[in-house]
Amino acid sequence: MRKQILFLLALSLLCISFTFAQNNVQQRKIDSEFLNAVHYYENKDYDKALTGFDNVINNYPLNSKTTASYFFRIKILIGQKEFERAKDLTNYFIETYPSSRYIDEIRMLKVKLYVDDSEYFDALKEIAFLIDRTKSISYRIEAKTIGGQIAKSYLSSSDLLRLSNAFTGETVKPYLLLLLGKAFLKEGKKGDALNSFTRIIGSYPHSAEYFEAKSLIESPVSGEETSSGQALVGVLLPLKLNSAGEPTSNTAGEILDGIKYAVAKFNSGRTDKIGIVIRDTQNNEERIKQIRNEIGYNPNIKAIIGPIFSNEVRIAINDFDATGIPIISPTATDNDLTSESENFFQANPPLVIRGKIMAQYIFFVANKRLMAVLNSVDGYSPLLAATFVDEFSRLGGTIVTRQTYKSNSLSFAEQFANIAIADSVDGIYVPLAEKSDAPAILSQMVQDSMYVPLFGNQDWFFAKGFETSPELSNMLTFSSDFFIEFNSKDFQEFNNEFSNITGKDVNRNILYGYDTAKYLLTVMKNVDKNRTAIKTKMISGLTTRGYHNNISFDKHRMNRFLNIVRFKDGVFELIERFRSGSL
Repeated sequence: MRKQILFLLALSLLCISFTFAQNNVQQRKIDSEFLNAVHYYENKDYDKALTGFDNVINNYPLNSKTTASYFFRIKILIGQKEFERAKDLTNYFIETYPSSRYIDEIRMLKVKLYVDDSEYFDALKEIAFLIDRTKSISYRIEAKTIGGQIAKSYLSSSDLLRLSNAFTGETVKPYLLLLLGKAFLKEGKKGDALNSFTRIIGSYPHSAEYFEAKSLIESPVSGEETSSGQALVGVLLPLKLNSAGEPTSNTAGEILDGIKYAVAKFNSGRTDKIGIVIRDTQNNEERIKQIRNEIGYNPNIKAIIGPIFSNEVRIAINDFDATGIPIISPTATDNDLTSESENFFQANPPLVIRGKIMAQYIFFVANKRLMAVLNSVDGYSPLLAATFVDEFSRLGGTIVTRQTYKSNSLSFAEQFANIAIADSVDGIYVPLAEKSDAPAILSQMVQDSMYVPLFGNQDWFFAKGFETSPELSNMLTFSSDFFIEFNSKDFQEFNNEFSNITGKDVNRNILYGYDTAKYLLTVMKNVDKNRTAIKTKMISGLTTRGYHNNISFDKHRMNRFLNIVRFKDGVFELIERFRSGSL
């Protein structure tokens, strides 16, 4: 008997092992077919890809690649304009695999199919299902954005009332009520709109729509922007306030001091005062979205100063884009920010145009025609060099030679030997990536008796080694986004006034805030205070003189001014605040 039991046990284990091995072989075949199908898909061979995905779906039992194959199959059908088949397949997928990891993407594909067929009510209904059931914050945000556009452009309040009555979920209900309220406003039914917004505030105080509903009740949007009421400027800074309400970020706090002082000076003695609404972004994406809901739809907010870091600027300009509010950052320098939104203005010139501006100065003002370029292969030095070369050549100048080096190199003998061979050089453009490279560069030039004008970027501000050769150092000119003339009478009077009121001395951060606010307030003076008129005046070329730099914009919305600084007899001097030509 015992032997029989042992035999049966051994037989069972053998069967299990055999089945496991079979499953492994089958899974490898599935994986192989799936990967081949994906390969065909990526190479746009959709017929072969479709065959491969169909094999995974139909020739094997439910497996780890089944739902992914359905997803690709639907995308291929849409690409082949087989919309009805694609729609049927999305319906089947949603009913059969409601817990699939691809369910949100499938729902978004279904929304696209409805929109392409102009079935806008069904599209928003599908979006509502997604918002109600998804666990993904990013999909929820994307769905809400698309749904808002559909509701605004294509649906009436009666459509939205039907949808609102069909859903009860804590996440989707306040969203639909908000869309309904906005539709009522658009149709002039302010009482009905007020009821919708009040339901959100009373029943869904923790919803993402709460603050926007509250803002719309306090300052209901009538569909057309109004210029009535006190004009306000929003100030968005990563203050990171503590429990006492004080900024823990010194940089943001100092920029705010400058903004507040500019507003106080502007309002002094005026009857048409401009107020500010300060919000702490905390350098946090969700907080910025919340601020958008709080102030973005308040028609009295005419413009926004901030944020100051490029990462949070990118979030803000995308979140606020639909509001049409002009946004001006005092300090952000990423190169592509103005391409993200037509409402964004960059008071601090981005790196991509600094090389161009320096090329214009050297060509038109310094009157140089033959230039050598020496740049690091690290950091932003290659970008500055490339844009300089392009612009200088476009203007008609000649780049005699371009040499590169690795930062923290100990010797520059080869590079300067090549420059010397080139001969007839009017100057050398040297955009540093590391200030520590400057002493070695200057030392090599002295060693080679190469006494030609040097031009560079603002990293030279912080470099050392000028004492190596006073004669050579006196030939250094560079660009900078800031320069404070501490010895000028105007600045000293300004500093004394500021210090008497605030108890602080003026510094670079304070001036970033002050000069940006001064510019915006000057724009808002003597203009119809609506967002469109303000933006139009900003791109008109209006110029304000600042203590750290001047500010002026054209249609490209990047500050056209850059400080040109020289080193002379042991001190830095401002040559001029140079305004660029066409960029």
